[in-house]
Amino acid sequence: MASTNVTHDVTAQDTERKKRKRAAIVKFGLVGAALVGIGAAATSAAWTDDAWFSATATGATIELEGSLDMTPLAWDVADDENGALVIPAAAFAELVPGEARPYTIHVRNSGSADIVVDAPVWAPSTTDDDLFAAPAPVVVTLSQTTDFTLEPGDVQDVVVTLTAPSWTNAESQYQDASGSGTVQFTGTVGS
Repeated sequence: MASTNVTHDVTAQDTERKKRKRAAIVKFGLVGAALVGIGAAATSAAWTDDAWFSATATGATIELEGSLDMTPLAWDVADDENGALVIPAAAFAELVPGEARPYTIHVRNSGSADIVVDAPVWAPSTTDDDLFAAPAPVVVTLSQTTDFTLEPGDVQDVVVTLTAPSWTNAESQYQDASGSGTVQFTGTVGS
C-alpha cells in the first residue's frame, strides 16, 4: 500500500507541474503576443504620413448684355420684354414701299463662362392696322440665323432689317400705320 500512495503522489505532482508549466507557457505566449502587437503599432506609427487637400468652389456667372448701334457702345442688361432696349424710332420711321432699312444691334457675354446663344427670334406685336400684319406685312430679317457661342467678353453684331413690300393702292391702309415687336436672344451655359 505504501507504494500506491507514493505513485499517486508522484503522478499528482507531475500533473500539477505540467499544469504550471502550461500556464507559464500560455502567460509567456500572451506577453510575447502583446509585445509583438506593441512593436507593430510603434513601427507602423513611425512610418505613417498624411497629405491634406482643401478646396473652394464657386459658380460661374452668366450675363448677356445688349447695346444699340452707337459709338461708344453703352451696355445694358435687357432681361425681359418690358426692360428691352428700344431701337430709336427714327431708325425705321417713314418706310416707303420696296424699301429695306437695316439697323445693327449688339450682344455681349459679360459673364465668366462661355454662353451658347440661340439664334435670335423676332416676335411682332400685331394689331389690325399693324405694319407687321397680313396681307402685305413689313418683313423682318436678322443677319444671325443660327446658334452661336460667346466666350467671356465676346461681342456679336446682328443686323435687323425691315423690308417694306411694294404696296399698291389697295394697301393704302398701311400709310401712316405703325407696328412693333421684339428681338430676343437667349443664352445658356452648360448642357
